[in-house]
Amino acid sequence: MNVLVIGGGSMGRRRLRDLSYLCAGGVLLFEPSEERCAEVSKSFGVAGFTDLQTALGHQPDALVVSTPPAFHEPYVRLAIERGLHVFSEVPFLLEYGVLKEIAEQSPTKKLVMGVSHTIRYYPPYRLIHDLINENAIGKALYVEYSLGNYLPDWHPYEDYRKFYANDQKLGGAGMDMLLHEISAIQWWLGNISHVQARLSKVSTLEIAGPDTHDVLMRFASGTVGFFHHDVIERGTIGRHVRIVGEYGTIEWHQNQPAVRVYHGKEAREEILGYEKAADWGSAMEASRRAAELVAQKRAGSGVIPTASAPSFTYESCYLREISHFLSAARGEAAYAGCTLVDELNNVAAFESILESAETGRELAVQSRLNV
Repeated sequence: MNVLVIGGGSMGRRRLRDLSYLCAGGVLLFEPSEERCAEVSKSFGVAGFTDLQTALGHQPDALVVSTPPAFHEPYVRLAIERGLHVFSEVPFLLEYGVLKEIAEQSPTKKLVMGVSHTIRYYPPYRLIHDLINENAIGKALYVEYSLGNYLPDWHPYEDYRKFYANDQKLGGAGMDMLLHEISAIQWWLGNISHVQARLSKVSTLEIAGPDTHDVLMRFASGTVGFFHHDVIERGTIGRHVRIVGEYGTIEWHQNQPAVRVYHGKEAREEILGYEKAADWGSAMEASRRAAELVAQKRAGSGVIPTASAPSFTYESCYLREISHFLSAARGEAAYAGCTLVDELNNVAAFESILESAETGRELAVQSRLNV
């Protein structure tokens, strides 16, 4: 199977790293920057092209789209027109109307359309998902979810003012992270029904867009909550999650290799290490392989700040995700990741957040879905 990776930036390098291991000899790169194309293709030992038509002439079976979010659409459309399977970074497409059109076409095309939401493969997220589904704390009543990471630290090997994450129009200024985290929240708690948002620029960072995002959420289930994200926070370790239920509380902080569950009826605390995740065996095997690949250090990519259970690496999540996409594209298994229907709900919530921030009003996400 031949796979063409579109883009040689941080995520493109991650995908090339894993694909060159999983599809040895069948990986191509399209990167329009001559200097970057030469550097990255050499680092990973793959054929690199600065001309898209030349790259397509090598008959890829699938495209992996790792460009800034605002540039996903033409490559997704190209894949569909040519009958190619496609895997795209979050968001699959940045505009709800376009995504809806693509989703309506997809059943007739019989193509695998992989939506990247790598965090579903992260053991604490799987643990939280399963605890909620198993009714461990009863009906979820309230969620509080916060995340902050200082933008200049995202790519320490390049100036933050020179890559997409500093520009809201390209899907940066935290827009892609909003979608990434909303996807996880809805995976746990179901669809968000209403949002009221404030997006602010409060720091001196040289970015074109907000650096803090605060969102009040209501869910179709009746759960309520608060989401915060920023690109200004220094010296902390990522995410903090607290979910309050009828009978207890789930809590996790990214500098802890365990999820804390408080069982209210028994007044009992339970500490669940990552190894309690249902897919822990797969995560560990992928971690072993991912650690070997990262150790080769063939090209720089971003670093995920996280506490790790012994021998677990977050890079394994990327390896598992792309492996599942390849299995689905080969017809060996159904795609196990985020679906286009899931992504429609994510992008609808995202667009409602942007509109709410502009109008200062609470908005119903469902009204957008019904358009």
